Amino acid sequence: MNTQDDPTAQDPQTAAGTGTPEAAPAETESPDVTDTTDASDTTETSTAVFVRRGRTPALGLWVAICLAVPAVGALLASPFLGLPDLPSVLNLILLAIMFVGVPLAAIAALIDAIRHRGPRTPRS
Repeated sequence: MNTQDDPTAQDPQTAAGTGTPEAAPAETESPDVTDTTDASDTTETSTAVFVRRGRTPALGLWVAICLAVPAVGALLASPFLGLPDLPSVLNLILLAIMFVGVPLAAIAALIDAIRHRGPRTPRS
């Protein structure tokens, strides 16, 4: 093994920790010596990495935003509506998600479907 490749190998000049140079070892490996490991010992697995090149967010993010914005809005509006307890606040949040968030998510899904639809081919 080449000491240039091993980060834990100590420099022979400062191996004693005194900073004084020591004698170099008598046998050193030449840089052209390769590591002879058996190819059958190492099994490599290939991993596919998919990268999105576009900067447009995915549909799942738009749906999550469409559901979260009315929920947070209802949570922030609940003190101003005078709701007395936690079950009524949760009821308002669920109603906002159902009647505002779900239609917004459906509109986002429809827009995404129209945008990703391929060009129309004429029927022959």
